[in-house]
Amino acid sequence: MRRGSFEALWPLFAKATRPAKEMTESYSALEHLRPFMSGAPCRVIHVGDGAHARTGALFALKTEAENVSVDPVLNEPLVEAWRIRFGIRRFAWQRADVFAAIERLNALPDMRVLVTFVHAHVPIDDVLARLRWNVAYTLACCQPGHQLSQRHDVLATGEDPYVLSSGRRFQVLAPRA
Repeated sequence: MRRGSFEALWPLFAKATRPAKEMTESYSALEHLRPFMSGAPCRVIHVGDGAHARTGALFALKTEAENVSVDPVLNEPLVEAWRIRFGIRRFAWQRADVFAAIERLNALPDMRVLVTFVHAHVPIDDVLARLRWNVAYTLACCQPGHQLSQRHDVLATGEDPYVLSSGRRFQVLAPRA
């Protein structure tokens, strides 16, 4: 990670109990979704991105995608101050439960949509059943029964050895045809 990116991200990740763990989990999502981000413009929706919107922040710094972090406990003053301080573009948020935000997310201008579930703690198959999307990334985290899909096509799966937590199992998903 470049020094400038790290400097901008550290104020958000430093607030975590285990910053390195959080950073590797978010970075895993970036690395596994990067192949799906080339070509046409895309939007990445970060479900359950927490109070500090860390995954959305990382994607906003490291990609050209539009990013929307969604979480009911998102700390809007902190995230807004961070965005202004570092001149962050292509980064928005919705302080809401994802199920309350789905209609607004689906109403955004049409483009390819990627979704991250790094620490979502929601039943991802239920979210994906209602959300307009093309590719999703999920990490087992601490609730693999909720955070790994049983209903969608799995494009890639495995254990990411670079994730510094016991929940290293990930999936890259596509809607079932």
